Amino acid sequence: MTAGRDWRADPEAGQYTDPFWDALEADRFLLHRCRDCEETFFPPAPVCPRCGRTDVAWVEADGRGRLVSFTRQHVAPPGFEAPLALGVVELVEGPRLLAGLPGDAAPSLDATVELTAVEYDADYDRRDRSGRPFFAARIVE
Repeated sequence: MTAGRDWRADPEAGQYTDPFWDALEADRFLLHRCRDCEETFFPPAPVCPRCGRTDVAWVEADGRGRLVSFTRQHVAPPGFEAPLALGVVELVEGPRLLAGLPGDAAPSLDATVELTAVEYDADYDRRDRSGRPFFAARIVE
């Protein structure tokens, strides 16, 4: 554990996530990679989920992957427009993550997708991330 701070209790702990958000503003997608076991993982964390060591570094990801699962919500939560589509993307580097998809998309499993920085017009509390982009996946034709 990092001295004096329980990073697990604060998923937005700046020193572990700010480089990710800064890169995303430049339309670059970063992942953490363990220098000891070479595991690449997301979300960013100070400890490798595979070997438990703390020698992790930022690496730039390709931003491409494949769609392994998706769902479309026809009744969206407050602040979002229906239909709301979400997909699980397996990046070429290995990690899986949840990303928004275009609401009118008709994706197929194993479709090639690319992560992009997007601005959401949603009215929800993003705390100190307000005004910064988030990521979504677009289907590559």
